[in-house]
Amino acid sequence: MLDYDWLYELHRDVYIDVITRQFGDWDEKEQMNFFQDVWKSHNITVITINKEPVGMFQLYQRSDHLWLAEIQIATKYQNNGIGTKVIADLMNKARKLGLPLRLRVLHKNHRAQSLYQRLGFRHTKGTPHHYVMESA
Repeated sequence: MLDYDWLYELHRDVYIDVITRQFGDWDEKEQMNFFQDVWKSHNITVITINKEPVGMFQLYQRSDHLWLAEIQIATKYQNNGIGTKVIADLMNKARKLGLPLRLRVLHKNHRAQSLYQRLGFRHTKGTPHHYVMESA
């Protein structure tokens, strides 16, 4: 069973700094709307370590790629290789399917962009707020 409150606190924890850098402020109502769109999809995998939730991701299989719609690792667990391991596993899954793994990242989320580039992702296109990246 997914814990709605914990997932929203994770969203807030992970995004408050980058959203503030990119957009100037954190609008709680707007962020709750974004979160509820994610929640409604019911396609959430919680990442656990020793049965403790530390993050989440959403993965969708499309006809020509796997789409990593979201990955969040709680800030207190970042820099421990968790995100790297999850993404590497997803890249392996995509390779086995003969598909690229795609994702998007906010322009001001330099930390995540560095991780994705280190793992071999490259920019393929962009939107006004995001870069779209694809695994090699």
